[in-house]
Amino acid sequence: MFSVVVYLGYLAEVPSAYDQYFALYTLGSAGLAEHYFPGDVVDILPGVRISWYIGVYNHMGTVQLVKVVFKLLNLTVFGPDQMNNNTASPRESFYETTRLLLSNETWIFPINWSVLNATEIHFSSSLPNATEIHSLTFNGQVLTDNVDVEALYGYNYRIVIELWVYDDSSGNFSFAWTANGEERSVYNQIWFNMTRISLLP
Repeated sequence: MFSVVVYLGYLAEVPSAYDQYFALYTLGSAGLAEHYFPGDVVDILPGVRISWYIGVYNHMGTVQLVKVVFKLLNLTVFGPDQMNNNTASPRESFYETTRLLLSNETWIFPINWSVLNATEIHFSSSLPNATEIHSLTFNGQVLTDNVDVEALYGYNYRIVIELWVYDDSSGNFSFAWTANGEERSVYNQIWFNMTRISLLP
């Protein structure tokens, strides 16, 4: 009996492996995993204000410098490949924000955005009927770089939110990072449509 007690005491003293990971999440206007669009209508119009909360949690065990990257894509532009290669979307970002995160710290920040300018395109060289976004209002800024995207009939736009982590060895941010001895990556994406550019039929 004594040997069993000693063995159990030894097991209690052996440190368990620390589970390293980052968590990235997007919440709706009320800070919950719902109501991402006003009235839950995903077919939006220019000027409709959309509010989300972005959260990043650092469970890597050390201080980490992270960057949250926002990209506007359609259905055909390649998104991040998390399953096979841990590669980011090749699309350039339209907005980025950086923060130093302590171990076990959560960073939550609000974003407010709307489409500022979009046009309908009929019989263009690339798409027969499309909506094209030209600019966004994002956290009070008017953004035109890397937001010009067409979508067939205005369907299947998406905002991709990627987490990039600073790599000391390369001196750069990387979409892929190592946790528990394996290469990892994380991103969110939220889809929406813009089949009309005004309230008029």
